[in-house]
Amino acid sequence: MHKDMNEPINIAFVFDDKFSDHFKVAIYSIAKNTKSNLAVYIVDCGISEENRNQIRKFTSEFKNISSIRFKVPERIEILENYIIPIHFSTAIFYRLAISKLFPKLERIIYLDCDIIAVGDIIELWKEDLGSRPFGAVEEDGNFFNTNTKLRKMEEINLPENKHYYNTGVLLIDTRKFEDNKIFERVIEFVKNTDLQLSCPEQDAMNLCLDDSEHMTLDPKYNFIPFASASEECFKKVKIHTIIHYAGVKPWQVNKNVVKFAKLCSLGIYHTSMLLKYWEYADYVDKKKFSNGNVFHALKFFYKCLFQPIERYMSKKYCHFIKSYFEKSKKSV
Repeated sequence: MHKDMNEPINIAFVFDDKFSDHFKVAIYSIAKNTKSNLAVYIVDCGISEENRNQIRKFTSEFKNISSIRFKVPERIEILENYIIPIHFSTAIFYRLAISKLFPKLERIIYLDCDIIAVGDIIELWKEDLGSRPFGAVEEDGNFFNTNTKLRKMEEINLPENKHYYNTGVLLIDTRKFEDNKIFERVIEFVKNTDLQLSCPEQDAMNLCLDDSEHMTLDPKYNFIPFASASEECFKKVKIHTIIHYAGVKPWQVNKNVVKFAKLCSLGIYHTSMLLKYWEYADYVDKKKFSNGNVFHALKFFYKCLFQPIERYMSKKYCHFIKSYFEKSKKSV
């Protein structure tokens, strides 16, 4: 465990200009809900000087943000030339370089920009990693949906006995991270694999690292509300510290569309999670995050209404087939 919990909580983000505004929403939510001092470290993967100045000015509004530091990583050629899905950028890999960029820090929390904190992150900061280099939330505990894991296992040839974790929130012991050469091993894997990785850095970490190298964290630290359309998901994780919008992004869906969906009781658990985002986004810029577009509005309604029906029917159908074969086996 960290030696002195009176020191600032170190938090790191990795992003470029496209996510500068989303970073502001994330950091505002953290500063508002965390009593401790915060030291912010940003891995700059293409942030303009104008946006840097805006970020400095914005974070200066919060008394518990004691410092903010930008660091530009050395460009890694293999990553720059790596073909990744269009909704990602090479910035995703540079979270693995945090321990190299800020080696004097013993411990740091890495966060994606599409998160909000709704609780005090001191709880996460205090988690004991034991001898492990990092902690992450396993998607087994987040999705509550075995079909999701099965699809991922098939997609990347993940062995049945392997766990699969999400890298949107990581608690990192920088020294152990370096000792275990996490960055080098993941880059080497990416360089040599023939697999098409839909979540490149996350898939690579899960495939090339041993399960014993990560500490399993409570799902409340990286709760993905759209990972499951089931009410069961929300009942099992009643307290949330960090909400991670890894599915539908709130800013892609019109705010009034979400309010209407909640009024109609469609996907009521998901809509409440989306509306939480605007509690913080409106402080940053009320107009910027509320418009969305038609395509994502339709996708949102599908997830709220049709996807639960589809999954329910799928379960019933699978149960019917299983029962049929069990009866056939007994009659033979």
